[in-house]
Amino acid sequence: MAVLTQPYIFPDTSLSVGTLIYRLRSEPLPPRAGTPIHLPPGRKPRMSECSVDPAFAELVITDRVVRMTADAKMGWRLHGNHMIGWMKEKKPYEKVVRLAETMADILAEFPASAQTWESGNHRPV
Repeated sequence: MAVLTQPYIFPDTSLSVGTLIYRLRSEPLPPRAGTPIHLPPGRKPRMSECSVDPAFAELVITDRVVRMTADAKMGWRLHGNHMIGWMKEKKPYEKVVRLAETMADILAEFPASAQTWESGNHRPV
């Protein structure tokens, strides 16, 4: 697990390889986040996304972000000004560092308008 602190507040949103969520035995977001959406059938690996603000999720969860997350065999969650990432492996240290680097790369893919997003208005502020 790795946590990155951001200078921005994001709506609670997550994207994960499906098998990682299954192992948690519960969804990685609070119940108010809504029902997880399984990305198109046939995608390997199976991916699941969830957000309190579907318009925000549509903005930031692009095909490239999905591919980056799937390739890293990880999951991530935005919660306030934190991005929390997880993977199956606990060791070695280098894998955790790689997880954090991938998280930073994913955040870099977010459009600039995500930094000023006002949840509920479906538009950047």
